[in-house]
Amino acid sequence: MPIPAWSLESLISTLFTGEKLPGENSDNPPWPSSFEDEYRRITAANCLEKDFGHLKEAVDALQRFAEAGDVPEARMRCVALLGLRRTIKPLIEQLLKDVEPELRLYAIEYLLVHEPERFPELEEKFSEEEDWEIQETLELFRNGEPIPLFYYDMPKQ
Repeated sequence: MPIPAWSLESLISTLFTGEKLPGENSDNPPWPSSFEDEYRRITAANCLEKDFGHLKEAVDALQRFAEAGDVPEARMRCVALLGLRRTIKPLIEQLLKDVEPELRLYAIEYLLVHEPERFPELEEKFSEEEDWEIQETLELFRNGEPIPLFYYDMPKQ
């Protein structure tokens, strides 16, 4: 069965609601049923970027979901897509305060790559951080070692 061509409106709706995409087979989805909501939303985000990324409305939807979506994994995918498009900078400060550690770490990695002079500020801000990936990243940077980019996917030049 060929993949249906979804409209901009249906992709935006699925991203924000998790509702099935038009033509989606409910009997045998291509993902585990326990992950149905997040995979459906990630699929919608990917299709929005791939098929409609040239439209402001699609990019705005990705931005809005990245800021305040209700599925962390799908938020992370929207953030990554915005980063690859080089449109993530306005969201970085908000991500530093996010409740999700993956989103905080994305922002830290972004800043260490693009604004390394902010390291002292980041080190102080996250000195009590419990997430091991954040602590490891800051420690490696402090020691002058290359940092692993767990979440930040640098745009291709």
